[in-house]
Amino acid sequence: MKKGLLALLLAVAMVAPVFAAEKGSMEINGKIAYLINPELKVEAMGQSRTIDFKGTFSLEADFFYYVAKEIAVGAGLEYVFPSEIDESFVPSEMDSKCGNTNIFVQAKYDIATENDIFNNVYPLVQLGYGIINLSDDMSKGFDVKNGLYWAIGLGTTIKENFIVELLYAFNYGEVEMKGESISADATYKTLKLKVGYKFAI
Repeated sequence: MKKGLLALLLAVAMVAPVFAAEKGSMEINGKIAYLINPELKVEAMGQSRTIDFKGTFSLEADFFYYVAKEIAVGAGLEYVFPSEIDESFVPSEMDSKCGNTNIFVQAKYDIATENDIFNNVYPLVQLGYGIINLSDDMSKGFDVKNGLYWAIGLGTTIKENFIVELLYAFNYGEVEMKGESISADATYKTLKLKVGYKFAI
């Protein structure tokens, strides 16, 4: 009887999913995202204008280290593919594309579930620096200054390795037309739907 019970417990332990990471464990994630309704708000001399972008994709690689069973901190790098700007803002003959590269630190808090599919949910915050990438035609007409990047959202782990996240993200900077002395504050914001895969190390 005892041997049978021991065998049963051992079998359950071997097939049961791990819902929470251990302190000191690490993970590397690869993600792809679709940017939903990206837009740029430009403000100068008390006036503002919002410029719509076409949806685009991004690629991301990040790292987490668990400082506690539920709390992980880390860093990441994201490349946002250039997307076209509304042609009403720039001449139609221009190659009017803009993207960015984000370098950031991040933290998340895992909340374990009792679900075999959705193993956990977690709030996630990112804070870093955004580098604006303009197409050749755009860079001829505008000077840009890079600035703060931050994002906040929620994620979940599916079947221990698959990741789905939804983040609201912001990039800040300055834009100045070449030959002009007036600069404008620029805020780029978008909703990011990310899917990825987690590698435990």
